[in-house]
Amino acid sequence: MKMLIGGKKVDSGDKKTIDVINPATGKFLDTIPMATEKDIDNAVKYSKIGQKEWAAIPIMEREKIFDRFLRILQDNKRELIALCARESGKSAFVSNFEIEQMPPLFRGYIEQSKRLDGRILVPGTELGHDGKTQNDMIMVVHEPLGTVAAIVPFNAPMLLLAYKVAPILAAGNACIVKPPTDNPLAAIRVCEMLHEAGVPGNTLQVVTGSGSKVGNWLVSHPGINGVSMTGSTEVGLEIAQTMAKRLAHCGLELGGNDAYIVLDDANVEEAATIATQTRMTNAGQVCIAPKRFLVANSIKKAFTDKVLELVKNVEVGYDDDVEEQIDQFLGIVDCADVNVKMCCIINEKAAINIGNQVNHTISQGAKLLYGGKRDKTFYYPTVLEATKDMDIAKDLEVFGPVMPIIGFDTTEEAIEIANASKYGLSGCVMTNDWQMGMYVAQKCETGGMIVNGTTMYRNVMQPFGGYKMSGMGREGLITLEELTQTKDIVLKGFYK
Repeated sequence: MKMLIGGKKVDSGDKKTIDVINPATGKFLDTIPMATEKDIDNAVKYSKIGQKEWAAIPIMEREKIFDRFLRILQDNKRELIALCARESGKSAFVSNFEIEQMPPLFRGYIEQSKRLDGRILVPGTELGHDGKTQNDMIMVVHEPLGTVAAIVPFNAPMLLLAYKVAPILAAGNACIVKPPTDNPLAAIRVCEMLHEAGVPGNTLQVVTGSGSKVGNWLVSHPGINGVSMTGSTEVGLEIAQTMAKRLAHCGLELGGNDAYIVLDDANVEEAATIATQTRMTNAGQVCIAPKRFLVANSIKKAFTDKVLELVKNVEVGYDDDVEEQIDQFLGIVDCADVNVKMCCIINEKAAINIGNQVNHTISQGAKLLYGGKRDKTFYYPTVLEATKDMDIAKDLEVFGPVMPIIGFDTTEEAIEIANASKYGLSGCVMTNDWQMGMYVAQKCETGGMIVNGTTMYRNVMQPFGGYKMSGMGREGLITLEELTQTKDIVLKGFYK
C-alpha cells in the first residue's frame, strides 16, 4: 500500500519500502513506504490547506460524510477483517470486534461536536481591565488546534485509529495518521474509505515508516499543533518533551500494570475465569488487560488451581482460513459466545522480550507454575507465583499472556501493592461487599477502577486515561475540548 499525502497515493521520496509480514505464518503480505523527512514536510504543508477546507464544511455536512463512511465501512467489512487478521496474526473474531466498535465512535464524536458551543459571560460582574464591562459582550468560543498527529499502536489498529481520527476531525482539525509499522494495512484502508466518503485528501493524510524516524520527524515538526498517541511510556515521555518545547498539546495513553484484586469474600471460580479470559485476549496485548493478580492468601490456592485448569485448555494457534472465520464470527462481539484460538505476539522480538521478562521474574525467586514457552512469535499462556517485592509486581509491564499471582493478607496491603507501581491506567476489585469495593476503588491510584468486573472496560462516554506514568489527557467525548483552543471575543459597548 501507499501513503496518502495531499489527496494522492504516493511512494516515499526515495522509494524505500518496508515489508508487511503475517507474524503468525511469516508470509509476505505487502509493502509500505518508508517516508522521508521531505514527505513529512509535504504532509504538514498540505494539512494547513486541508484544515481550512474542513473547517469551512458545516457540521451537518461533516455528519453526512461520517455517515457515508460508516456505510462504506459496512460494505467493506469482510475485506478489512481479513486484512487486519492476516497482518496482525490474530483471529477474524478480534478484527471484527474492532470494526463493530467504530460506528458509535464516529457517531458519538460528531454528535458531541454540535454541543461544543461556547458561552456568553454575564456582563458587569467584575471591573475588568478598564473598569467598564457592564455594556460588553464577552464570548467564549472553541477553535480547532490545527494539525494533529495521530500515532496508532499495533494491538488494535482500526479501533484505536477511530478513537483518534474521529474526534480530531469532529473538532475541525486536520489529521496526519502514523499507523503501526508491523500492521498498517487495515488502518490505511480505513483512511482511504474516509476519503471515499468525502473527507478532503489534504485534511486526512497517512505517513508510514518506523516510529524512531518517521514518528520523530512528525512529532518534532513545528507545523504539528497537537499529538494523540497510544503506546509505550518511554516513547510517550519523548513526545511530551518534544511538544513541551513549543507548548503544543499532546494526549498520551501509555503503559500500564493493571492490578486485578481478588478479596477473600469473592466468588473464586468466577474471579479466576474472568481473569484468565481477559488476560489471554489478544495474547495479552491489550493496554488495559489485567497484568498483576493480587489475591487474598486465604483463597490464593483455590484461585491458582482454577487458573491453571483454565490456561491448560487455552488453544494457541492461527487459522489462515480467515474468510471461513468471517462467516462464523461476523456480527458477534461477545467473546463468551465463541471459541477463539489465542493469537501470536506481534513480532518475534516482542515475543523474545516476554520470555526475558518471565526469566527475569523467575531469577528474582518467582515459581513457574505453567508455561514459559515460546515458538517463534507464539508465547504460550504462563502462570507465575510471585511476591510483592518483585519487579513484575510493580513496574515491569508484560505485554503478553503472563499471569503473576501475588498473595496479600489484608485489603490495605492489596491497595499498597496496587499503588506501588509507577503506572496507573486501570484496575479492578472482585468482592461481594460493594462498600468495600467502593473503598478500594477510591484508594487505588488509577484513571479507572471496575468493581466486580475486569480492567478491560471502556466506552466512548468515559474520560479514558491514566494516572502517573500511564499518560496525560483523556480519550472519550471529553476529548473534543482537548482538541480545541478556547478563545475570548469581546464586543466593547455592545449593550446600550
